[in-house]
Amino acid sequence: MQTEAMNKEFGISNKLSFAKYEHTTIANIQSDYSKAKISLYGAQVLSFINEDNEELLFMSSECIFKNGKAIRGGIPVCWPWFGANTNDPSLPSHGFARTTEWEVIETIANDEVTLVLGLKSNENTLKVWPHQFEAQLKVVVGKKLSVSLSTTNKDSKAFEVSAALHTYFLINDIDTTKLEGLASKDYFNNVNKENETQNETILSFGERIDRHYCNTNNACIIHDTNKKIVMDKDGSETTVVWNPGKELCIEMADLGDTDYKKMLCVESTNSLNNIITIQPNQTHTLSTYIYKQ
Repeated sequence: MQTEAMNKEFGISNKLSFAKYEHTTIANIQSDYSKAKISLYGAQVLSFINEDNEELLFMSSECIFKNGKAIRGGIPVCWPWFGANTNDPSLPSHGFARTTEWEVIETIANDEVTLVLGLKSNENTLKVWPHQFEAQLKVVVGKKLSVSLSTTNKDSKAFEVSAALHTYFLINDIDTTKLEGLASKDYFNNVNKENETQNETILSFGERIDRHYCNTNNACIIHDTNKKIVMDKDGSETTVVWNPGKELCIEMADLGDTDYKKMLCVESTNSLNNIITIQPNQTHTLSTYIYKQ
């Protein structure tokens, strides 16, 4: 659908409009409390500016907007698998949802603004993931940012889904940032491939980190220089904490050499022992909620 037709059918005066940007279409949202930008390519939130006019999401300074490439920053939708595909590692990491154009299903506006995007199984998806499905991403922009990914099994047999709402938070400096909410939690350390336990009450940073915390539905609080950002969640028992650190950041083509200092990923995830089995005609929803404390 062209943006003109999209605005006519789904646009809301002074609240929501669509515009072309590079290879995608962007939904520009203005609620009574906050602003957001969502890319239809990947169903990806790119920006959330709260009522204090503070941007809470990080976008890479070297972000690539190109078909077939993932957008580095915001809230990528990793689905229907998270990380490498366990059956075929040659398939794209983190699935195909983040590199696929989604369609607009519904828009609603009151004091908050809601955008619902959808993706259905088709000839292309069935080639890499042989299951009939319907997926929806519901974004509610208000005093907080609410993002919910729902997967409905439209097949005749059960299937498994691993997923993440891979949120990149914008921070002042990784060296002074702290993270609260994961004390005493067990995690898989994806850097050294060891199972470990967090002994610190509040986590500090200073080098590459890639941890998958298991059996936790806790909210996490990012202690930034002059504010606290909350990441709460539903439908998830795994929280991923990631920062590439200096050396890996330099190696990544779609990150600026010093971008690691301004970002911290704290992700609502279904992975490891929290992979979800969805029966026919059943739905699972993974949600994340972001706001300044």
